[in-house]
Amino acid sequence: MAVKSRSKTSLFLEYIIMIAFTILCLYPIIWLFINSFKTNKELFADPWGLPPSLSLKNYIDAFVEGNIGTYFVNSAFIAVCVLAFGILLSSMAAYAITRMKWKLSQLTLNIFLLGLMIPIYASIVPLFSIFNALKLLNTPWAVIIAQVAGSFPMAMFILTGFFSTIPADIEEAAVIDGCGILRIFFNIIMPISKSSIVTVGVIIFLATWNDLLLPQILLSDPAKMTLPVGLMAFQGQYTTNYVGMIAAVIVTIIPTVVVYMFLHNNIMEGMVAGAVKG
Repeated sequence: MAVKSRSKTSLFLEYIIMIAFTILCLYPIIWLFINSFKTNKELFADPWGLPPSLSLKNYIDAFVEGNIGTYFVNSAFIAVCVLAFGILLSSMAAYAITRMKWKLSQLTLNIFLLGLMIPIYASIVPLFSIFNALKLLNTPWAVIIAQVAGSFPMAMFILTGFFSTIPADIEEAAVIDGCGILRIFFNIIMPISKSSIVTVGVIIFLATWNDLLLPQILLSDPAKMTLPVGLMAFQGQYTTNYVGMIAAVIVTIIPTVVVYMFLHNNIMEGMVAGAVKG
């Protein structure tokens, strides 16, 4: 009886801790959402209270005056391109390293993984010089190429760990049936690796969507800027439209919250699978 009572008490404490942690995580988002309906005066007068009315003026101002719609489209285009190229190239490289027999495969993997120790800030000057020489500065492709390259180390770490656990018998059976390398990769390996690929995709998407540094340095035209850079448009020389910025922040975080809500199970599975032999 004492053991059963102790287990119930520990379970109760675990639930209390998890509920408290959930509230701690959700409260900033709830606070932002509530204050996105206030005026600047109401925000400073009562930052913790409910808004007097649910006016959409701040959201309208964010799209009309803050040009958030254009920034949203720019971010979406860059994020989708980085996602597509990042997943395709990193998964093909991981497959070649783990499933094909060649002498320098381990050395190649180690070179990719070295990127985990190099911060993106250390590569800004070389990237700027390279894109300037290629005449890609102030184009979305400069940001896309830099983001794809930056996504490789973590993607390779997760995917090589998972690919190395796939039984060789599956590929041998496919070869006997007459499948080539590309068909094995796209029709067999990719479907099997769904959880790890989804994990890599979410990591790439979140990193690209929330990135401020690369677009701010590699882009100069305001019409080509992304959402994180666009949020700075609400800050003037003498005043800041805080409630308009809060409304824009809500618009910015919606895609990341939706992506994580629908794919969190795959993320956990992929991270565990990638850590097996990573």
